[in-house]
Amino acid sequence: MPETLKLAIVTDIHHGPNKLTKVGAAALPLLQDFRAFVEGYQPHFIAELGDRISDIDPQTDREQLRKVADKFLDLPSPHRHLIGNHDQVHLSAADNAEILRQDMAHYSVDVAGRHLVFWQMDCQIHRPQGFLPNQADLAWLRQDLAASNLPSIIFTHVPLDGGSLHGNYYFDNNIRSGGLLHAREIQALIRDAGNVILCIAGHVHWNDVNLIDGIPYITVQSLSESFTTEGEAAGAWASIEIDHEIRWRTHGQDPISLTVPVRGLNARWVQPLPSFEERMRQQSIPDGLDNIAGLILDMDGVLYRGDTAIPGVGEAMGKLQNAGMDMVALTNNARASAQDYSTKLADMGIHLGAERIITAGQAMAQYLATQSQTPTVFVAGSPALQREIEAIGAVCSERPDFVVAGIDLEMPLSVLAVAVGHLHRGAKLVATNPDNMLPVGQGVEPEAGAVVAFLQAASGQTAYIVGKPNPAIFTLALARLGLPTDAVAMVGDTAETDIAGATLAGLRSIQVASGNTANAASPHQPTAHVADLPTLADLLLG
Repeated sequence: MPETLKLAIVTDIHHGPNKLTKVGAAALPLLQDFRAFVEGYQPHFIAELGDRISDIDPQTDREQLRKVADKFLDLPSPHRHLIGNHDQVHLSAADNAEILRQDMAHYSVDVAGRHLVFWQMDCQIHRPQGFLPNQADLAWLRQDLAASNLPSIIFTHVPLDGGSLHGNYYFDNNIRSGGLLHAREIQALIRDAGNVILCIAGHVHWNDVNLIDGIPYITVQSLSESFTTEGEAAGAWASIEIDHEIRWRTHGQDPISLTVPVRGLNARWVQPLPSFEERMRQQSIPDGLDNIAGLILDMDGVLYRGDTAIPGVGEAMGKLQNAGMDMVALTNNARASAQDYSTKLADMGIHLGAERIITAGQAMAQYLATQSQTPTVFVAGSPALQREIEAIGAVCSERPDFVVAGIDLEMPLSVLAVAVGHLHRGAKLVATNPDNMLPVGQGVEPEAGAVVAFLQAASGQTAYIVGKPNPAIFTLALARLGLPTDAVAMVGDTAETDIAGATLAGLRSIQVASGNTANAASPHQPTAHVADLPTLADLLLG
C-alpha cells in the first residue's frame, strides 16, 4: 500500500472588515485555530488557495496581508500559497510574493510519492468573460504533468470542474465569475495527462465535489464565509488523506466528509454518448465516403484548437495509420515551418512527420518558383514564411516583383507602408491565405486576410491567394499522398476554405464540428458532416 499522504487546506481567508456574508473580522482568530490544527495534525504539506484578504486599498491590503502572512511563519510543515482574484485588485503578484516570502509562479513538488501541482493561472476576472487562463498557463500545466509519472494533485484558486452554482450566494447570478468559461478544454488536458488523481480549489465559498472521468474535483469552503452557516463564520479548513483511497474532510461549522477510490493511472470512463441528433446524423454518413485511401487534414479545428489537442485525435490518427490510411495535414497558416508544426503535434500526442505537413508558406514558395527562376520579393509576414520563400531561390529586393502578404504579430505598420509603395510601383500582391482571424484559446488573433485587406485597400490591387481555397495547394497535397483524386477526401472545419477548396479541386469533403462553427449559411456544402476526426475514424474503419 502506498504511503498515506496528509494534506491540510485553507482557502478564502478574507481577512478584513465584514462584507456581505464574509465575516472578515473573524479571519485571524480562525486562522490561528487552523494553525493549532496543523501543529497537531502534522500534514506532509499545507496548501493555502488564495483570497487571503478582502480588497480595500493598496495600503490597507498590504497591512492586512502582512497579518495573514505572520500566521504562516514557522509552520511545522512546508506550505504553498496561490493568488486569488481579491489578492491582486490593489496588489501585484510581486507584492504578494514579497509579503508572503514566497514567489507566486507556477510550482510543483514531489511529496510522499505524489506530485503536487500549484497551478497559478491568471486569476483576474476579465469581464464579461470571467476567468481566462492564457496559453502560457496551459502550456506549463501540460508540460509539468507530462514530466511526472507520479499520481498528481492539482491545486488552483478557481475550480476547474464547471460545476453547478445554483443556490450559491455569490455566483448563482454571476456564473462567469464563479468558474472557467472553457473548463471542458482544461478537463480534457487533465484527463489526457493520465496521472491526475485529484483537483482541489476554493473561490466559490462552499464545499462541493464533482467526479469527472474518475477524478474528484473538490472545492473547499471559505474560512470566514457565513451564507451556509446562518451568519456564523464557517471556520472551515480541510484535511485530505490519500493512499489507495482519497479521504476528504472539511472541519468547522460547515463540515463534510467523502471517501472515494484513487483513480488508476491512465484509467478513463467510457466517453459520453453523442447527442441523439448527432447519432442519427452519423448513421447516414457512410454514403459517399466509400473507397477512401487518403485524407487531407486541416489542422486547427480538426487536430487541435489553439494549443490543445481535440480529445481523441491522437488515438484516432493512430488507428487510421495502423489501418493503412494515408494522411497529410494542410494548413493555411504560414507563421511556422512544417517541422515546427510536427513538433507541436507531437507535444499533443499526435504523430505526423514534417514531410506529411503542407503549409501555405510551402504553397507560396512553389507558386513563386513557377513565376521566375530568381523571384524578387518583399515579405510582409513571418520569419518562417520568408525562410520558406528564400529556400527556393527568392531574393528580398528594394524593387521587388512580388509583395508577399502573410502575418506576423510583431510586424510594425511601417512594413505595410513600404509594401504599399512597392505595389504602387508595379509589384504584384500575392498572399498566403484569405483568413481574417485565427481562433486561439478563448479568443482570436488576426490572420493574413487582415493584412491582405489593408494592402488591397491601399493599393487598389486584388491579391492572388495561394492557400485554401486555391486548388493548387490541394494539388500539392495530392502529390504528397501519391493518390488519385477520387481516392482522397478533405477533412476540414471551415466551409469557405476547406470545403470550397476541396470542391474546386474535385475532392470529396468531410466537415467536422470540432472547430469553426460559423458555417451554417455557407453555400459550400461538404460530402458529409461528422462530429470530429475520432468519429470519422470509427465510421471509416467500421
